[in-house]
Amino acid sequence: EGLLRLNALSNGALGVHKQPVSLSALLHAVVHGRALQIQARHLRVEHHAPPLCALLDEEKLGVVLDNLLSNAIDFSPDGGLIRLQASLGERRLRIVCSDQGPGVALADAERIFEPFAQGQRVPAVARQGSGVGLSIVRELMAAMGGRVQLLNGGGDDGGAVFQIELPCEIFTGKEK
Repeated sequence: EGLLRLNALSNGALGVHKQPVSLSALLHAVVHGRALQIQARHLRVEHHAPPLCALLDEEKLGVVLDNLLSNAIDFSPDGGLIRLQASLGERRLRIVCSDQGPGVALADAERIFEPFAQGQRVPAVARQGSGVGLSIVRELMAAMGGRVQLLNGGGDDGGAVFQIELPCEIFTGKEK
């Protein structure tokens, strides 16, 4: 599925379809979709977003967040903490995903966004991935006019810290 999605992105086949999206509901849905993996590893996932709606491509942003969360789950130690934190400012949405895993080796920092690249650091659990998850994240973010970056290969808790940032129109009303 990841290879097909990457191929479609490379050929420009996926357009952007914006709609009003509740940020907190989207984060909750992404975490809920990985609930079995989270429970099996005794992980804690904290997620927070302002109680607002924004005009976004919910499907693409959901795939981006799911890929980041999946990596965080794979690399987190059993019983670890993962954080998804959304913030809004100047018509931009930022979401930070951090974990307590081994982080990203400095030598891997640039290439981890390339297709089929896998870092030197070993995940806490055996991975079945093809190495296209972060390249899909990069391509989807570019398609939505945003970007992804590795803020820190070893965060405050020793893990990786990824940030996505994209333009969005904020709705001033409360969540639906």
